[in-house]
Amino acid sequence: MTAPSEDAFNETLNKIRISRNRLMVCFLTFPIYVYTVARLVGQGQDITWLMLAYMALYAGFGINMSVRRCPRCHQAFFVKKYFLNPLRRTCAHCVLSYKH
Repeated sequence: MTAPSEDAFNETLNKIRISRNRLMVCFLTFPIYVYTVARLVGQGQDITWLMLAYMALYAGFGINMSVRRCPRCHQAFFVKKYFLNPLRRTCAHCVLSYKH
């Protein structure tokens, strides 16, 4: 069995990096979300749709990130045992970095 090419690694590592960035953007926009909710509640508006949309977006990005597999060891890239570590820049198992 031959080892995957460097291009295959790069493509997979790029997808891993993108999934992490998406979750980080969602996390960093939380203050905007809180501000928007406060404004809508202050105006007497219903915020159910906004809460559900934000939670679904956050959950989708989190699941996308947690299922990413390392191209070298084929283990979960960001998950060591049970918990997702979004600050990790290397594989939790073989320490392959998505930054070149």
